[in-house]
Amino acid sequence: MSLNQQVVIVTGAGSGIGRSTAQLLASEGARVVIAEINEHKGADAAGELNQAGAAVKFVRTDVADERSVQEMVDETLSTFGSIYGLVNNAGIETSADLTTTSTQEWDRILAVNLRGVFLCSRAAIPHMRKNGRGSIVNIASVHANFAFEGASAYDASKGGIVSVTRTLALENGPFQIRANSICPGYIDTPMWDTWLESQADPQKMERETREWHPLRRRGTPLDIARAVRFLLSDDAEWITGASLVVDGGLSVRFFGN
Repeated sequence: MSLNQQVVIVTGAGSGIGRSTAQLLASEGARVVIAEINEHKGADAAGELNQAGAAVKFVRTDVADERSVQEMVDETLSTFGSIYGLVNNAGIETSADLTTTSTQEWDRILAVNLRGVFLCSRAAIPHMRKNGRGSIVNIASVHANFAFEGASAYDASKGGIVSVTRTLALENGPFQIRANSICPGYIDTPMWDTWLESQADPQKMERETREWHPLRRRGTPLDIARAVRFLLSDDAEWITGASLVVDGGLSVRFFGN
């Protein structure tokens, strides 16, 4: 089965990895739902793809809000009639030592990054089960595997994504629904730009992070989008419960695996 005419929801698709993923899937003929909280970014992404002739629907969605997620799924079904794929990509981060992280900051990161995966998956899976097939791809991070100072809430959320993905694979395998996660390394996205600007010496950090990768560059959103496409496709039909590291060798250099 190709992705042509398959309905795929991509959360956080207004920019970065999500937007690139929506573009790539649409170019393969998929019918894409852009679930994005930022109305301007979401509408712009959908408009660009619609002008290119793609079947795309923008639905303003707060993945941390149960009602918003259910309305997004309902609108997907109303527009396209089914759901084959779900890409849980929406995410936020902050940089603070655990002792200075507020309860509100902690809860917000876990709500968007982890509860969002739970809510979107819970809302979409019954329709995948009804169809007897489906594929879920959750965007985690190398932060799921290794600790980074100042990222306790983000690290916890990404580790949780990898764990819940494994459970999704077990619970839904009998329905021919696969669930996998992707752990990107440093990717050139608006989130990365914001983090870089917060550093004491952004130019030095830009050079260093590029050199940390054996391939001597940071990743692009398209690098991750291609991995998403693979895991959604039948080329990965016997892959489920996996955590795919896509980091240009960053983990090999620093952590040996």
